[in-house]
Amino acid sequence: LEAADAVIEAIGKDRVGIRLSPYGVFNDMPLYDAMEADYTYLAQQLNARGLVYIHLVDHSPMGAPPVPDSIKKMFRSTFKGKLILSGGYDATRAESDLAAGKCDLIAVGRPFLANPDLVARWKTGAAVNAPDMNTFYTPGPKGYTDYPALG
Repeated sequence: LEAADAVIEAIGKDRVGIRLSPYGVFNDMPLYDAMEADYTYLAQQLNARGLVYIHLVDHSPMGAPPVPDSIKKMFRSTFKGKLILSGGYDATRAESDLAAGKCDLIAVGRPFLANPDLVARWKTGAAVNAPDMNTFYTPGPKGYTDYPALG
């Protein structure tokens, strides 16, 4: 919260959002009993500060535990700014969650790496390229600019 306060003070709350990864396991972050209570408090405090958005990341497609629906629902009901969800979305699930009002925006990352024309693929129902995770965070163009585009 101190970091959020400092950024708000520097550039104004109307230009600040935050990305959170509940249940992420980066650097051996453990799960703990008070996790839901802590994230509820965080959502309340970030809402009180008037942030523009919270980007809630579910890293379960990469092996972390899934973010429970109860956490996502709590953020949706507690935080009055824009809520962005991400993590393992395809076109069908993205449309479903948006239509159900679970969030304001769906973010996708890895699908765009393998499909620079992802929007066209999703609109037309075309097959998507699978990303090659062995090329992530490596130098050079392989895995960034060599995926086939729609023909």
